[in-house]
Amino acid sequence: MTTTQKSQRDRLVDASIELAAHAGYQNVSIAQLSAHAGVSSATFYEQFKDKEDCLLAAYRAARTRVYSAVRPVEADGDWVASVRATLGGLFDGLQVDPDAGRLLFVEMLAGGPRMRKERERLLEKYEGRIQAFLDRAAEDGESLDIPVAALEGARRNIVARHLRTHSDDRLPGLVEDIIVWIGSYALPAGQERWSIGPHALLRAPAASEAVRPAGGVGQRPGRLPRGRHGLPASVVARSQHARIVFGTAEVMAAKGYASATVADIVAAAGISRDVFYEHFADKQSAFLEAQQFATQFIFDTCSAAYFSAETWPERVWSTLAALLGLIASNPALAHLRVVECYAAGPVAVRSTEELLRVATVFLEEGYRYRPEATELPRLCSHAITGAVFEIIYRHVASGRADELPRHLPQLCYIAIAPFTGRERAIELLEKLAQS
Repeated sequence: MTTTQKSQRDRLVDASIELAAHAGYQNVSIAQLSAHAGVSSATFYEQFKDKEDCLLAAYRAARTRVYSAVRPVEADGDWVASVRATLGGLFDGLQVDPDAGRLLFVEMLAGGPRMRKERERLLEKYEGRIQAFLDRAAEDGESLDIPVAALEGARRNIVARHLRTHSDDRLPGLVEDIIVWIGSYALPAGQERWSIGPHALLRAPAASEAVRPAGGVGQRPGRLPRGRHGLPASVVARSQHARIVFGTAEVMAAKGYASATVADIVAAAGISRDVFYEHFADKQSAFLEAQQFATQFIFDTCSAAYFSAETWPERVWSTLAALLGLIASNPALAHLRVVECYAAGPVAVRSTEELLRVATVFLEEGYRYRPEATELPRLCSHAITGAVFEIIYRHVASGRADELPRHLPQLCYIAIAPFTGRERAIELLEKLAQS
């Protein structure tokens, strides 16, 4: 179908895919979408309620375009052949239509709650088919002992990373490395999948054991005394700065980046508008500062936790325990850092991707844990960080951050099993869970 033959709705969908891929979803206006599609803004509103409604349609269209080359999973096939076929088809589709791929794997995270619900709905259907395939494989042959959500997170992280760096042409050459990583979780027929069973979760803590704010990071500073208090100017400025950071996080969690305003942040922080502008130029600069504040505390806390343990598996356990505790006790900051970062522009997105890249440092010792680990492809680190991040992201985005500490054994298993071997990982983690 030529451009002139396409409907106005289809032209707007195509424009959304193309412009979001090249400029970023949040940087594209309805006026730009309309102009690129060759229609008026009035026509846009005849077709869509708002920009996110158009993004939803574009997301569905992008899925169809990218996955048209992906063959369905064979009901009686083995997982290696299925992974090779599905990834091969996906990577072929990305080569043909990288713009649709970028919207599908990158820009859709910049959408609001409706976009997240749509992604969740479609992933639930897709992952349900994968889970059914693994259930059949568990009865008849070799299966995989890893949550399906972790597989999706690894795939998204690897694909998104290559799309952002315009190296999607290298994706087909990674299929066999991805299969090696997935094979680390292979499970003989007839055995229970530990990673999705009760042993992969810690028991629910009693009220007295619930996670408390770590190091005071979750404790927002109170208002300073009114009138003449004699406090140094640096103390006043530090208090105002911190209140703006926490106020920004609270507003982003409540309203989302796109809907939040400076007025909302001012009200949440309990400061005047003039004070806000003494510290920050606009909403985005306040967001980026809050993001950096959370990032620094994460690294400081996780680094200290990592070096507090003796063996490498214990170090990973300690690091993840610290991370999950921070997230659970600081849900607003976690939502800003993990979810809303994709809506706050390219600088915020790059910061998030850098966080994932740096997180692979905690896995470096794994490649020296045993002789077999030295043969693993380095892609394993990026697959693991993507897998762990996906599970964290889903909990934070759905308001279930408080549940994450229970997932410590599961996430630690995902992180160490390729290096230690699956059975050894389970043995180590069950001991750590009891200690």
